[in-house]
Amino acid sequence: MASVAPAIQGNGTLAFGGEKSTTTISGVTPDYLVVRNLELAEGEFINEEHMLGRMSVVILGPETATAIFGHPDGVVGETIRIEGQPFRVIGVLVAKGGGAFGSEDNNAYIPFTTAQARLIKRDLRDEVDVIFVQATTAESVPQAADDISNILRQRHRTPIGDDDFTVFTQQDFLQTFETITGVLTIFLGGIAGISLLVGGIGIMNIMLVSVTERTREIGLRKALGARKKDILLQFLTESSLLSLFGGIIGILFGWLIAFVVGQVAAATGNNFVPVVGTDAILLSTGFSAVIGLFFGIYPASRAASLEPVEALRYE
Repeated sequence: MASVAPAIQGNGTLAFGGEKSTTTISGVTPDYLVVRNLELAEGEFINEEHMLGRMSVVILGPETATAIFGHPDGVVGETIRIEGQPFRVIGVLVAKGGGAFGSEDNNAYIPFTTAQARLIKRDLRDEVDVIFVQATTAESVPQAADDISNILRQRHRTPIGDDDFTVFTQQDFLQTFETITGVLTIFLGGIAGISLLVGGIGIMNIMLVSVTERTREIGLRKALGARKKDILLQFLTESSLLSLFGGIIGILFGWLIAFVVGQVAAATGNNFVPVVGTDAILLSTGFSAVIGLFFGIYPASRAASLEPVEALRYE
């Protein structure tokens, strides 16, 4: 393990002038900056002197600074109040965005000892909410997680299987996110399947109406020598082309919507670029044609089975 950073967390109100903001306040140690891969836009981070002196200093996330000052820069040296107590701003972080533990941009960080003594008190003196650990290499993460679990079991005197703590690694978070995206994929796939079913039934109904309206035409063609498979092929081709053209129109609309979303994202400063891949276009086109073919079988078969004499007599 390269670095270890304990933290205690709670919510509090920050105030400056007439502005107030409720945010997450974290009591952290100097190693927190390295372990959490944070960067300072200005000022300095918490050091050992701040820890030993239980100093009233605070580092703000850019969103928190903007909420109470109106801007994220030029605020170092200002004094704000946290839960009514004065704290001097010594630094502001670079915007990082959301993560597994919430947004780092909307937090405030104070020395761990200050938080313990004045703002975020716990029942036990050495109680912490979370311990962040940085492994020496990516390959050593599983071994580090096992070592941490064993050490905590020894310190807490708990048997295996009766842990009063939870150890998470980046791989655990990735697996959780993959599970969530898998559920969303199944959900969206279900919606797409229902849409295809409804569209296919619509095509089948249209083709059945077409067969009914063209009964005399079918009878005439069969009387002139058209075989059953010729009639079947004709109506299957019509249903497939109908579905294929509908799919192409849908792809064009999808590409247009993706383009508009990309332009809106660029205009609002979000790094989001929708891409309509060639594989998605080919899959959509082929699937639409197959849907038309599948749902066109019954109307085509019904048309091909008409008797010429009965079809010619149809009014």
